[in-house]
Amino acid sequence: MHSPGVFSALLAVALCLSATPALAAQSDGGILEIQIKDHREAIGDFARLNIAIDKILISPKPGLKFWQTGWKDLNASSEIIDLTKYVGKKTARIFRRAIDAGSFDAFHLKIRNIEGLLKKNQRAAPVKNTVGAVQLSFDVPTKGETILIIDLVVTDFSDHPPRGYELGIRGYELFTNEKLIQKVPPG
Repeated sequence: MHSPGVFSALLAVALCLSATPALAAQSDGGILEIQIKDHREAIGDFARLNIAIDKILISPKPGLKFWQTGWKDLNASSEIIDLTKYVGKKTARIFRRAIDAGSFDAFHLKIRNIEGLLKKNQRAAPVKNTVGAVQLSFDVPTKGETILIIDLVVTDFSDHPPRGYELGIRGYELFTNEKLIQKVPPG
């Protein structure tokens, strides 16, 4: 017959072994942080420019048709961000979480809604969303940290009717383990 102590020891070992894959999966991950800011072009025309983020997607699939490949949804928060508060060096963190380590080839910030209020007449101004998928190669290292800062820009095209204000991506800064890896445009 087996003693209760032997049974307890075997149960403890079995529980530890069954938890090992989960712990290993957590330790194989890295931190991904995504921030946004606005490049100072036409943002000064606005008293408020609120954006609501729908999704943040990253693509682990390389290739020329990266926009048609599998995307990983990072489950963005649904908070409203006033871009007029994040100009120049100020940034708004829109995502920070541990994800599986790996290499990625594209990034897509999907914006659900844009609401602008002009300073000069305190009226709502429509802003067209031209933010799309961007081919951007980056790594999230095991037990490391990757920070991606997306530089959005509001441009005034009202001198080209019927166009008006448009929101797009001007560039980005990519950091891995606190080291600047890439800056587009350079400068």
